Amino acid sequence: MSMVRFVVLCALIAIQQQGWAQRLEAYTPLEREKWMQEEQPLKFRVLGGVAYDSNLFRLSDDIDAQAAIGTSDRSDMIFSLGAGGKYELRKSRQKFIAEINATKYKFKDFGDLDNTSSDLRGEWKWELGHNWNGELGLAHRRYLESFANFQRNVRDMVDQDRLYGSANYLLSSRLKFTLDADRYDTEHSDQTRNVLDSKIDNLAFTVNWVTPAQNTIGLKYRTADASYPNRATIGTLSVDNSYKEDELSVVAQWTVTGASQIYARLGYTERNFDELPSRNFSDPTWRLTYLWRPTGKAGLEVAIWREISEFQDLSANYVRVTGLSVTPTWSLTPQVALRGKIAYETRDYAGDPGLGAVAAQREDKDTVLQISALWTPLRLTELIMTLESGKRTSNQRFADYDYNAISLLATRYF
Repeated sequence: MSMVRFVVLCALIAIQQQGWAQRLEAYTPLEREKWMQEEQPLKFRVLGGVAYDSNLFRLSDDIDAQAAIGTSDRSDMIFSLGAGGKYELRKSRQKFIAEINATKYKFKDFGDLDNTSSDLRGEWKWELGHNWNGELGLAHRRYLESFANFQRNVRDMVDQDRLYGSANYLLSSRLKFTLDADRYDTEHSDQTRNVLDSKIDNLAFTVNWVTPAQNTIGLKYRTADASYPNRATIGTLSVDNSYKEDELSVVAQWTVTGASQIYARLGYTERNFDELPSRNFSDPTWRLTYLWRPTGKAGLEVAIWREISEFQDLSANYVRVTGLSVTPTWSLTPQVALRGKIAYETRDYAGDPGLGAVAAQREDKDTVLQISALWTPLRLTELIMTLESGKRTSNQRFADYDYNAISLLATRYF
């Protein structure tokens, strides 16, 4: 492939589903930031890309790749082309948003994975008087499931619908009440993975104390009700993965100095399953994020967390995840920015149903190193190159892997 074609095709919205959206939003070059704040109601963007991954299916070195995926070559190159649009309509204090994004992915060697992913959203940001505001929205997302937790050559397209809403009421200048609700309806196209199909209802109520400096500290109660219509069969055991979850947390958003902020949640989470109560979870959970921006050119984000994952991350199970990430950013010039990331997670498989004591004690350790460079050669045009290296170790055979990836993404805004 010539270098000219390489640049024209540009770069991928990464292989892992949430990766590129997060990477794109991590940068706010001056020109794009000004453009996004303009009052024009209709905005468009086109993007394209190419990426190379040395271990697409996250296979262990001890696995026979020929037997597992039909070829001894574990790597692949993926091309993408996409477009999106966003329309905003303001009526007095009300704001209506419609957004659509679609991306076509083509795999060079594993053509059976070719797919079109999409992201749709309709939202109403409402205000009523001076004390009430919130949002009401409907979203749909379609994407190819990540291979990190099921190392097979399977094209599993996930369709996820979300209905959500929130209401905020300012009782006084110091006391704020918030009610949040959403429903996720998730379906997997591959029949061998339809045990992950789910409907999850979340409801949360938060009471916040607001300081004169607009810092907040409060108490949050969240409850979730999850149903899995397709029972999982493990050996001779049939398992219903439906559960109910309750969580009580202290939450805070605090500006420590003019250059630093803290976002914190410290709580206690209980998850109770309809069947096999030995899988129940009851333990403290937390997430703490520290943001430091000493100048307009440099920044640092540090986060630590201890949480439990949702079922769609794993095969009919959940894990307790403890992690740390460090993300520095540096704007070398108005046109060039750098971003790095170091992330480390320990994943304890605490809720394994019916697989025996050894399997239930499985523990994985994931490490990801990443560096990205963003260049804005023209107004409203971005090029992002990303280098990434990842490694998983595990006390379970064949669950470990490592990979290296490089990608180039180009986006043009209109």
